[in-house]
Amino acid sequence: MTRLPSDAAERKRALAPNRSFLVQAPAGSGKTELVTDRILSLLAIVEQPEQVLAITFTRKAAGEMRHRVMEKLTSGLQSKPVEDYKVASWELAQKVLQRNQEKEWHLLEYPSRLRIMTFDSLSSGLVRTMPWSSQTGGGLEISEAHRRQYHEAAFMTIREIDDLPALQAVLSHLNVDLVHLEHAIVQMLETREQWQDALSDPTKTIVSMVQTFERFIQKQLQQLVDHLPLGFASNYIPYLVQWAQDWPDLSCLKDVDINPLTAEVDDLARWQAVAESLLTKENTIRKSLNKNNGVPADAPFKKGLIDFLKGTDFSPTFLQAMVTVRSLPLNLLTDDQIVLYQNLSIVLNKALESLYKVYVNEGAVDFTEVALSALNGLGSADNPADLLLALDARIQHLLVDEFQDTSQMQIDLLALLTSGWLPDDGRTVFLVGDPMQSIYRFRKAEVGLFIKVAKEQQLNHVPLEVLKLRENFRSVEGVVEWNNTIYQTSFPEVYDAEFGAVPYEHSVSFNGPGSLEPVTHYPFYYSNKEIKGVDSKSLALEAAEERVVEVVKEAFKRHQDKEKPVAILVKSRSALGRLNERLLQADIPVRAVDMFPLSEQPYVIDLLQIIRALTYRFDRVAWLSLYRSPLCGLTLNTLYVIFGDKKEPNVLKQIREALSDETLAIQIGEEQFARFKHLSEVLLSVSAEQQGLSFTMRVSTMWQQLGGPLLYTKESEKADIEAVFNLLDKLAPYGTPDLEVLEEHISSLYAESVTAGAAVEIMTIHKAKGLQFEEVILYGLHGTSNNRDEILLRLEPYSYEVNGEKVPGVLLGTVQSKQHGAAEDAMTKLLKTREAQRELLEETRLLYVATTRPCQRLHLFYLMGLSEKDGVLNVTKPSKNQFFTRIEQALVLDIEVIKQSLPNYVDSHNQEAESTQGPFEQPYQLDIGAEHIDATLSLGDFVRFKQKTIEELQNGYRSYRQLGENLMKEAGNEEGTWQFASEDEALLGTVAHTWLQMMGADQLAGWDKQRLLQGEPLMRHQLMSAGYSEDRLEEAMRELLLLLANSLSNPQLREYLIDPLAQHEWPLHDVDGKLLIMDLVIPHEDYWHVIDFKSSRRRHDEHVDDYLLRMRQEHRPQLQSYCAYLRAIDGKAVKASLFLMEEGLFVEVIS
Repeated sequence: MTRLPSDAAERKRALAPNRSFLVQAPAGSGKTELVTDRILSLLAIVEQPEQVLAITFTRKAAGEMRHRVMEKLTSGLQSKPVEDYKVASWELAQKVLQRNQEKEWHLLEYPSRLRIMTFDSLSSGLVRTMPWSSQTGGGLEISEAHRRQYHEAAFMTIREIDDLPALQAVLSHLNVDLVHLEHAIVQMLETREQWQDALSDPTKTIVSMVQTFERFIQKQLQQLVDHLPLGFASNYIPYLVQWAQDWPDLSCLKDVDINPLTAEVDDLARWQAVAESLLTKENTIRKSLNKNNGVPADAPFKKGLIDFLKGTDFSPTFLQAMVTVRSLPLNLLTDDQIVLYQNLSIVLNKALESLYKVYVNEGAVDFTEVALSALNGLGSADNPADLLLALDARIQHLLVDEFQDTSQMQIDLLALLTSGWLPDDGRTVFLVGDPMQSIYRFRKAEVGLFIKVAKEQQLNHVPLEVLKLRENFRSVEGVVEWNNTIYQTSFPEVYDAEFGAVPYEHSVSFNGPGSLEPVTHYPFYYSNKEIKGVDSKSLALEAAEERVVEVVKEAFKRHQDKEKPVAILVKSRSALGRLNERLLQADIPVRAVDMFPLSEQPYVIDLLQIIRALTYRFDRVAWLSLYRSPLCGLTLNTLYVIFGDKKEPNVLKQIREALSDETLAIQIGEEQFARFKHLSEVLLSVSAEQQGLSFTMRVSTMWQQLGGPLLYTKESEKADIEAVFNLLDKLAPYGTPDLEVLEEHISSLYAESVTAGAAVEIMTIHKAKGLQFEEVILYGLHGTSNNRDEILLRLEPYSYEVNGEKVPGVLLGTVQSKQHGAAEDAMTKLLKTREAQRELLEETRLLYVATTRPCQRLHLFYLMGLSEKDGVLNVTKPSKNQFFTRIEQALVLDIEVIKQSLPNYVDSHNQEAESTQGPFEQPYQLDIGAEHIDATLSLGDFVRFKQKTIEELQNGYRSYRQLGENLMKEAGNEEGTWQFASEDEALLGTVAHTWLQMMGADQLAGWDKQRLLQGEPLMRHQLMSAGYSEDRLEEAMRELLLLLANSLSNPQLREYLIDPLAQHEWPLHDVDGKLLIMDLVIPHEDYWHVIDFKSSRRRHDEHVDDYLLRMRQEHRPQLQSYCAYLRAIDGKAVKASLFLMEEGLFVEVIS
């Protein structure tokens, strides 16, 4: 019999359907299994499945949860499993299936009845349901370019500077730095839910701030009083009085023995003097005193004072409060500060107004606005809206996954949803998460909310029983025990909701010890010397990269049969350095997850320059960038000869003049002139030859003619280029794109890794949360934290008690003046310090997330500095903002141990320090060299490509993909993947799709056969541009008109095209980030209907039934992928059909 986990009782109790729980589930504890079993236990008792609402944070997580529940229900149809650990889920599934049959739910046929969704989709659904009460009008879409909207609002605000004295004053405060001001307004708009209520009445907020700050000071002073070390009054105060007689900094403490210190605000200055006496400049307890501190060598109290300081145990709470008190301002607000608060309030409220104008103009909002509208529309607990009352009656059981990642807005929403609940009324709340894995403060998650709910053991008056899981089913015993040892001291000792401090909870490994060394350190040491002209740190980095390659190869050998053998995790993308290149050079398959921004890839940069040159024909930078790019390859000297000393502002005129200059070829050389002429002729001919084409087709044609498919041949590069073309087609179906919108969309995309089978996965730690790998390489632990940008207004909610009641308050700090010599506001400095403390605590949790990903083995890579002075070797003390200092006790810092691992290390008289690989993997010296890789097309390629392009287009090559493959094969690249079943059908279908999309966009208004005939000239031009020669054009025109006429004649298709809710050419990203474009999607209340247009013809003598069967078989996989994606959005059923344009028939493929 399988042994039970040590927390089996807690797991069983968590399934009690009549009780509410808060479950703390650490990494590897089987949280998903517990949540899905809880859902089954609730489904077994409710009247309708919609009475159970489960909420999570991502669509992927919601889809996985729904899939797991349905998988368990399906397993209930089978016989009892032989594995003991599956029996409990199977028995629950049996009960649900019985309930399903009794109540006629048809859950297996309609899984959309399972209400599993994200917070965002819940809010969006609420807003759509209540457009009037939410004050949105109900018709607003979710913006995919919200940062551009923030920038637009900031720009609109700044444009009013002449009429807004407050804005002039703020700009002066920033030393007339308009760029900083715009960026700062954008930052504030991103977090507007945190401050917009407070700034609606600035005067009231300032009064609240003063009151709050007084309470804040009292709390800090009270902590000092409550945590005074033993003997402080009797042993320290007498010495302090004597000391104060001679040191002016302590003069206010001369009578502290007569007038004892209190926790009142008026005593702040005296407590600050105490802090000055106890602490060094580095905020550590003094260990020595001298005459500079007012304590001469012969002072009678000196020895007793030092003995007290050295021998007293000062608690961390006391020290922290002392450091805080030392930094508090004695005078909170000056007149200038009050004026600045008021001016900032005016500016930010104006920015809010501008943002709402942008929303109205564009008909699209961000998720923050949706969430705020949902809260507004539900009303309040005292004055609930009708929808809140309806939800109160409908929702019986509420589950929230990853509860540690909730924001204040989400807690407010949960509070509203449970506002009418009463104890023991049969309704339950189930919250599950792990505060030790709360790592999303940049997404507004606050782990302090989890701590508060756990401490109070209730959510909005709904009592909760707190359960803690311990068993780790993921990692071997050695990894679990290493984590236990390290984090027991790295995590705080006690909970603190104010700072998000979370103590470590031990885990117990369900697995055995494993056969591998569980944790291996790879410190690479470097000195301040240069070796052969190369700094030692660079050599250490190269050595680390080489060792990672070896570790990855070894992991692949050990785990050949595993799906995820090894992963490389980094804190930030910049920490990766050149490691990805090293792995690729070693022929190691790599799958990088959102690591390399698409906008930084050279081929995308080249493509964007073409788009800019086509959008703004006089964009000098775009033209020169293209000439310099690998698509042309002009040297800087050539560019200078052609453009450098010319005063002509019109770049097109300059190019034409240069082309007609008979001496230019002599000046720059024949090869350079040929390159210049090739690109110039392609670019200058675009407007004349391609008028009437869609913008995407124009860019595509130019990309072909400039040799893009020949230059960028990797599958990943082709996939990325295709993604840009798809995006461009979506954003500019009829005209030229808005470049700002295009660039913002591209900035959110990442280069795709096209790797089949097992690969080393590279990702940030944040991306790795929830995943597991056989082995994990944690790379670049020596990296430092990024400095946060200065923001206009810091606002920290701070509640305090008055007569036992909680009073909401606020602490405010303003951006530091950028004028010369301006001092930082003391309150702002305090708030920044408090924020830095929260970030350090989160960084420790981030490391915990990283080190709990491996199943078998953890590898830690980091660099350590060594310094040598007078022949003595020392370890450079790690900076407090280096990542690995969060687990400093795990690092190899003992210099004697390090020397043992450097057997060949010699003193500083030697020119080079040699080292060998010791037990700590010391860096070995690499040969330093760099090969020049010429990525520019040869002149022969240019000439042949241009000739071939013209020739192939004239002879009917229709696709830039096909063209690129043919040329790549001629260039020696036999691997081509771009394929079409029929070139004619594909081209004809592409043009037909374009016209059907236009019909849908117009909802068929004015569309009839006459309208089609009127569009014949444009169709003819599109077909010619796509590659049809004149001798085949008429036949193609007849076929195209027939396809469109058949489509218009179908009553069902006409009904779909006029549907106002229909989505035409709908672009969506699947869970892997791949773009899916669905021809037509019709949303219904209970299901989606996806329709794919096909122009495929019947074969000669093919019976219509055989044709329909072939179409179903060929296109079922594609439609299945569409259905899976749509089903993951909200769980609704999905129906999929083909519309065969040649026959004018609908064919149902998936019902």
